[in-house]
Amino acid sequence: MKLIARNGVAKNSISVIYVTAASRKEAEKIAEKLVEKKLVACANIFPPITAIYEWQGAMQKVREYPIILKTPAGMVKKAVAEIKKLHSYDCPCVISWKIDEGNAQFLQWVRKSTS
Repeated sequence: MKLIARNGVAKNSISVIYVTAASRKEAEKIAEKLVEKKLVACANIFPPITAIYEWQGAMQKVREYPIILKTPAGMVKKAVAEIKKLHSYDCPCVISWKIDEGNAQFLQWVRKSTS
């Protein structure tokens, strides 16, 4: 049975946040601040990827550094707000999704690490 909090988020549920950063340095700054502030339990920074998109009428092809962040679902809004403050982009890619299942010990660790 899932307990539902007032904001519609299932209590004890975990979310993953996906972010792309302009540089490894920026990715590390974002990850370190979020862990330091206990907004996320941990962050994984991946090697650079190539992003291709249109921005302000021009085709862009840039290297970006993906970050995967794990946090309780109830912390996502605070984490997103902090990411937007730290990020160099006008419109950063910041998306999240809820985790249905996983290693119960790990999910418990995520909860404890952010409380």
